[in-house]
Amino acid sequence: MEADVQLNANQRKAVEWGEGPLLVLAGPGSGKTLVLTRRIGRLVQESLQSRFGVLGLSFTAQAVDEMRGRVARMLGREDRRTRLSTFHSFATSVLRQHGSHLGLRPSFQLLSEADRVGIMARVARTDGIQDVPDSEDGLRRLLRTIDHLYREGCDWEASLERLPLRGAAKEQAALIYSEYVRYLLRSNYLDFGALLVCCIRLFRAHPRIAEFYRQVYPYACVDEYQDTNRAQDLVIRAIYPKRSNLFVVADDDQTIFQWNGADPGRIWQLAQHYGMEIVQLPESFRCPPPVVGVANNLIRHGSLRSSGRMVVKEPIAASPARAESGSVVARQFGNEGDEMAWIAQDIEKRGSNPGSCVVLARNRRLAEAAADVLARTGLETYLGARKDEFSSAVVRFCHAALKLANAPNDGGQLARLCDAFAALTGERVRSADAEAESSPSGRSLLNGFVDAAAVGTDMLAGSILELVRTHLVQAMDYQAFVTAVFRWKPGENASFKRVADAAEEEEEKRIWRELEQKARSRLGTVPTLSRLLEDFDMRSKTSPPAPGKVQCLTIHGAKGKEFEHVYLMGLAEGELPSYHATQLDDGSEAGRRAMDEERRSCFVAITRANTSVTLTYADSYFGRRRKPSRFLAEMGVRASSQSAPQPRRRQ
Repeated sequence: MEADVQLNANQRKAVEWGEGPLLVLAGPGSGKTLVLTRRIGRLVQESLQSRFGVLGLSFTAQAVDEMRGRVARMLGREDRRTRLSTFHSFATSVLRQHGSHLGLRPSFQLLSEADRVGIMARVARTDGIQDVPDSEDGLRRLLRTIDHLYREGCDWEASLERLPLRGAAKEQAALIYSEYVRYLLRSNYLDFGALLVCCIRLFRAHPRIAEFYRQVYPYACVDEYQDTNRAQDLVIRAIYPKRSNLFVVADDDQTIFQWNGADPGRIWQLAQHYGMEIVQLPESFRCPPPVVGVANNLIRHGSLRSSGRMVVKEPIAASPARAESGSVVARQFGNEGDEMAWIAQDIEKRGSNPGSCVVLARNRRLAEAAADVLARTGLETYLGARKDEFSSAVVRFCHAALKLANAPNDGGQLARLCDAFAALTGERVRSADAEAESSPSGRSLLNGFVDAAAVGTDMLAGSILELVRTHLVQAMDYQAFVTAVFRWKPGENASFKRVADAAEEEEEKRIWRELEQKARSRLGTVPTLSRLLEDFDMRSKTSPPAPGKVQCLTIHGAKGKEFEHVYLMGLAEGELPSYHATQLDDGSEAGRRAMDEERRSCFVAITRANTSVTLTYADSYFGRRRKPSRFLAEMGVRASSQSAPQPRRRQ
């Protein structure tokens, strides 16, 4: 293995761990990805004549891409013995191979959020289900209940008393959950939460399938275990029994996704269940000493700091190489406008690389307001937000047509294509008309759509229909179709008006190409249409920030990233910590859990910094008086009062 000298003693111990379960407690900036990928590489390099594989799981496609790139550089062609994936992508693969045991066909489709609302409306009309709200808000509330059951890994056939539901409507909610999942299976659909609960059901009902994966991948390496929900935890436990070679990297001090089912105690429950040895990685190669100091001051105030832990957690420590670097300062302002204006000016003063700075806020509202103020001063900004669906008319139409081509008898996909065609051309096509065109001769719904849409459309609308007919109906050449659609222009004399934003359209075309290229590099070949669409379903459609732009992010959006200079704004009671957390009784379990989560969010925010942290707060936000955040006192920092001179507008 290359360059072992780069590893400190604890890192090397983790990388060289042999058989049995191990928990690696990895603080921020401690090289956990390095350790994880080095271990995967070592397992393969030291067994070149063996056939077993190594399973690596993480939570985001971006993290998996980083792991995959590092492993590929280490192993070359031998990286084919590794399976590096997100939990949901792994579950999708398992269900495409073995989902027939649950009534699924390998061609099952993944649903968008809009699709789910429509299906819930149908389920709500099922015999035996009464008093269900038919408004979109009411249907979304039911879906939130289903998502809660998904996160808990609940079987849709489970008895009522085993479901984590409360209140008088518990029985009805259980019935709706059962009917909803059954409807998905009958229709050959799944949504993201169902991927995991169906995988759990499959492994439990057919243990030989779980054993198959255990034999193929006797070594499992899981990243960021503190972010797992109960369903993800159960997937791991269903495959790997006690004494398995389960290698887990985690840090309970960075658990900030409780709303998604994460629980800081889950790490220790897992460690006790498997009887794990523990290796700690407290040395931070990212954060300078001043940042490490305030981070340790803050996190030691957590009420669950020692409760339930199997070991005494070591505080993070700055690497000796960072001994003379870094700073932490705090500033106080009269209102959020002054606060943001000062941040903009301070970033300008730093020089020619504003892209080395990030502005973090606890909530989306503050992040958006900061981006607006910075942009008005002339700074280029990037407002990070996950985007799961394409929104420009051309790209939506292209995506919808390919989805129907991949599932030629799917009425739901036909309806989405009709909607996308209307958004693109202004021409309305009824799903019923397309179905009628396809029914007599048994042709595909895509063929029926083209014929139905061609009736009464003008020449330009007809031209894009001809692209569908030529490249998908007659030839099934999706690459040629995408190329042709992306080149298609309505022309100045079009009878309909394009509502799509031109910049957004070009950006989404670029994202499409990038996603396609990533899929090709992972597979080593041109992906099939089915594989391409599955990969698109699993990935965000958000464009990455361009170099030189100041990123304005929520703390949750900054998880897993690092920056030279961090501006953490809104350190006031009701902002960070959040208003919800401040309204709960500090002495109650709910109050402690909520405040601990806020404290961990603050910890995550400040430990994104490579060089400096600037903490800011105001006496009022959007007209409401606020007190300084309790976290400032816990960190041991004192803010100086600061006026906000008007920033110079860039020419």
